[in-house]
Amino acid sequence: GLFSEVGVGEVTDSFWEYFASGKRFAKRQSWWDAIFIGFRSMGRDEHFSEYVLRMLMQVLINFSMGLLMALVIFIFGLWNIIQTYQPNPITALVFFVTAVCAAFAFVSTYLLTLYGAAAGGLYGMVKMAESSGRLENGRRGGGGRINAQGYRMPRNHRPHYQ
Repeated sequence: GLFSEVGVGEVTDSFWEYFASGKRFAKRQSWWDAIFIGFRSMGRDEHFSEYVLRMLMQVLINFSMGLLMALVIFIFGLWNIIQTYQPNPITALVFFVTAVCAAFAFVSTYLLTLYGAAAGGLYGMVKMAESSGRLENGRRGGGGRINAQGYRMPRNHRPHYQ
């Protein structure tokens, strides 16, 4: 039957094939994007950090497109797999909804993890650049305090009430 190991295994294998093809699509597109974005940015006055940020966004878009299209194609192919087992309509509907929910949950979790890793990496790079900037300012003799408005105060400046 449809809920047997064979039926569930066939649907699972189908999902993993579509998922792998979506990832292959994303990797291939990202590779081509890296080449062509690199060619375009060579002629401009663009920093490497801008190129990395643009590539990160492009990779996230490519993975989103590839995995969402793989999910949609899996959903359309799922009904054909279900029909080959000739189940009664209620069983077919329950299996279909369960398989679609599981596939959607996995793809969305994968994409959210990818976005979270990208955001965490970007946050870490910004914090490293910020601390590097503080070290640079300290070496140049800037130093001092920062007042409530965000302006740097000279080292020997005293408030008016002292």
